[in-house]
Amino acid sequence: MAGEGNVLQGMANLAPDGAKLSRTRVRPSFTTLRRVLSYAGEKTLHLWLVVLFGVIGGAFLVVAPYVTGETVDRMIKGGTDFETVTVNVILLAAMYIAAAVFLFMMQYMSGVVSARTAAGLRKALYIKADRLPISFYDTSSDGDVQARFIYDVDIIADGLTQGLAQLFSATVTIAGTLVFMAIMSLRMTLIIIPMAVLTVLAAIQIARMTTRQFMKQQALVGDLNLVSEEMISGQREVKAFVYEERAQERFDGISTELNRVAKRAQFFSSLPNPTTRFLNHTAYIVIAVLGYFAGGLSVGSISAFILYWTNFSRPMNDLTNITSQVMAAFASAERVFEILDLPLARNTELETKSAIERVRGEVRFENVSFSYVKEKPLIRDLSFTARSGDKVAIVGPTGAGKTTLINLLLRFYEIEGGNIQIDGHDISDMNKDALRAMFGMVLQDTWLFEGTVRENLLFGKPDATDEDMVRAAVSAHSDGFIQRLSDGYDTMLTENADNLSEGQRQLLAITRVMLADPPMLILDEATSSVDSLTERRIREAFDRLMEGRTGFIIAHRLSTIRNADLILVMRNGSIEEKGTHDDLMRLGGLYAELYGSGAACAPSPFPD
Repeated sequence: MAGEGNVLQGMANLAPDGAKLSRTRVRPSFTTLRRVLSYAGEKTLHLWLVVLFGVIGGAFLVVAPYVTGETVDRMIKGGTDFETVTVNVILLAAMYIAAAVFLFMMQYMSGVVSARTAAGLRKALYIKADRLPISFYDTSSDGDVQARFIYDVDIIADGLTQGLAQLFSATVTIAGTLVFMAIMSLRMTLIIIPMAVLTVLAAIQIARMTTRQFMKQQALVGDLNLVSEEMISGQREVKAFVYEERAQERFDGISTELNRVAKRAQFFSSLPNPTTRFLNHTAYIVIAVLGYFAGGLSVGSISAFILYWTNFSRPMNDLTNITSQVMAAFASAERVFEILDLPLARNTELETKSAIERVRGEVRFENVSFSYVKEKPLIRDLSFTARSGDKVAIVGPTGAGKTTLINLLLRFYEIEGGNIQIDGHDISDMNKDALRAMFGMVLQDTWLFEGTVRENLLFGKPDATDEDMVRAAVSAHSDGFIQRLSDGYDTMLTENADNLSEGQRQLLAITRVMLADPPMLILDEATSSVDSLTERRIREAFDRLMEGRTGFIIAHRLSTIRNADLILVMRNGSIEEKGTHDDLMRLGGLYAELYGSGAACAPSPFPD
């Protein structure tokens, strides 16, 4: 159903059903980390193995340079101690192999935990999203919600599992390296630490400049994509308004700026490697010169110090990127948990209550009140009764409350006052799934999913036979065009069924409802996209389908509801007039004004 004019206004104040995503961030905490890791499930043991393998692998890398220095000194001194040198070389090879194996296992295990955590989070998100009220989706950007499902979960998995594993391993390596360097020469250690800090500071500064440029680049890429999409999807309008030249100017302006920013981003992104290499090579020279002349170190000790510098500087440089990755993961975790912590729809404790066993279809609204924003009431003391089998039409200008009335009937929103009954049963005491199963809906905006025609038709009644399906298609006058498709009922529909015309999509939606054969119907000008002949046939089929069933029709063309049993004329959330077509025409009020304005033979000037 098309949205009402004031539905979205001030929706942020809805609670709890009107939960809205914020843009706040919570500081990284152990609680957040523990909560993320709880989604690893049975893979939690693997996380401890990640820590263990990281410690063992880091320890081997820390001890190996010390053994290297001892071996070099023995080789320089000469003599016949070949056996010790040989043992040391074998020991070194074993330590480096062991370090490689343990660090590989650390990465592999962290990958396993990462994949399991991502799967757990996505499952929890899907379950939660399926239970959130419709108002949540009214107030949230689809793209933002999808980003939390996909990109944020990936960032969490990489940052808080693999990133933390690397962070832990780097910390162990740095701490162990400092200890061994201090044991060998405290003076040399104090000399080279400032060099390491300088290297890190240089890397951080370059990273900031690079990030800034890449953020600008990504923003311009988004602008360029937006312009391209608008111009491509709106080619008819572009050509009709002779907008090609101005469109080209917009595109060229953004493209030129993107080219300039992209070159700056590439320049800054190319700086870290040569800069850190220069600082590292400078450090090698300092260690060699000062170690020999001022530190009194042997050649072997200098060799060990150079290796320790490599072990020390590499993780120090990596810590910058790893820390950014971990911080991004905490921010993404906050975004994901924001959805997981949203309140569910009200009255969820009543979901286990039974529904009506045999639906007659009498619907009664008694003094119903509702507002999207408390300060701006929409529906006030609305009352009417639809008898079993009645065909009820709802008309009125934009924002009158037509779509809202249907949303309240289906409990997409909860009423604030009064009650709604079906066959004498208060719908607030009903199971929501069972309540909504009583209604078949055909909306103006047709929804079909990627799959075969058969799968789409069986969506509401998966146990229907082929004979039932074809019978419904014949009644809806869709069987003819389905049979002409390449694979008939097994024809694969693309995303949003773009390989069908709008009218064909609507015919499939109508067929789907006919096949489900629900006790009651809700139609939102369901034939607005088909030709007049097909519309007449479909309405004949609907008349047959609605025999003995209560139906609600949101009407845009008043000529289509002349035979309705009850017409509700709404304005500003209230029923201003109600009765049959003849009654309302004799009354000479709003309905007669709308009917006489041309709405009888054309789309209503007040579309929802």
